[in-house]
Amino acid sequence: MRKKLARDYYQRANYRIQALSFFYEVGDYADVVRMCQEIIELFIKACLIIKGINYGKTHDPGGQVAENRERFPELSDEEIALLENISFEMRKDRELAFYGAVDIVPLEYYKQKNADKAIAYVNQIKSIVEKYFNSDAELEGSPDNTTCE
Repeated sequence: MRKKLARDYYQRANYRIQALSFFYEVGDYADVVRMCQEIIELFIKACLIIKGINYGKTHDPGGQVAENRERFPELSDEEIALLENISFEMRKDRELAFYGAVDIVPLEYYKQKNADKAIAYVNQIKSIVEKYFNSDAELEGSPDNTTCE
């Protein structure tokens, strides 16, 4: 079941990537940023699931990869740092991009440059995590008896 859940997260992240173009084209950069955060979260959580790591109820799972560094020998220190840092940075915009604040209206606050940066982050994260899904080698070598919340 764990393998199926990891693939599900990976696939749903990719579906969201396809949906980004709509929000970008209409100038809804706030939702591009929000959706990019979700994509990054799903990609990283998919990797944690593969490794049998319980990540809990967090929207910033990158730190869990760094804390379990020994479980990711195929990733370089630079890749681990990217996962951790991008996850942390994008987490900060999660609620603001969606709800705004008394003095921040998301559609006015988020600009094209914010969306471009978020999309670049998605591309970086995807290039790191896709190695787990382009081949069944890692999935087949993982026990399928751990559940993650």
